[in-house]
Amino acid sequence: MAFSQDPGEITRLLHAWHGGSSAAQAELWPIIYNELRSLARGVLQRKGRGSRDQPTSLVHKAYLRLLGSEVEWNDRNHFFAVAARAMRFVLADEARRQLSKKRGEEEPLTLDGTLSEVADPLARRPEEVLAVHQALEKLAKIQPRHEKLVELRYFAGLSVKEAAEVLAVTSRTVVRDWKTVRTWLHGELAGSL
Repeated sequence: MAFSQDPGEITRLLHAWHGGSSAAQAELWPIIYNELRSLARGVLQRKGRGSRDQPTSLVHKAYLRLLGSEVEWNDRNHFFAVAARAMRFVLADEARRQLSKKRGEEEPLTLDGTLSEVADPLARRPEEVLAVHQALEKLAKIQPRHEKLVELRYFAGLSVKEAAEVLAVTSRTVVRDWKTVRTWLHGELAGSL
């Protein structure tokens, strides 16, 4: 995912937003919206086919999570890394709703009172989404950098170079860690799916 906006401008606006400037937030949203949609589109493509509206829904739900966070954004890369994490949690929540619905449990009420369009690609195998999410929760306790790497590479679709920049490591380290974490995840998920 290549970022199109000047990183300094986004960083300036992120800091102003965190400082309480609603004008900065209003100015920032249109700038980051396309990048967030691109990020969401990549996430959903890896999950399965979907409609054009799904990235929009995922972006809006993730953005609502970001609005409620108390994170002080270091820079643009930090913001998009946290956005990828928010999308991961939105998808995990949608998978839980799908599984609840399959079991006949009462579905939790969402903002619009219905199940989101985001759940469509998860309807095929919401168990997989939750298994990956739970494996990443476990990985975060063992090796937090590896968990962040999966979020950046898989959920955010960042290149090796971009992920290295966000993690403040070399590209060689990202390549090595990516091989390690993929092997670990494969072993972890083999028993749960």
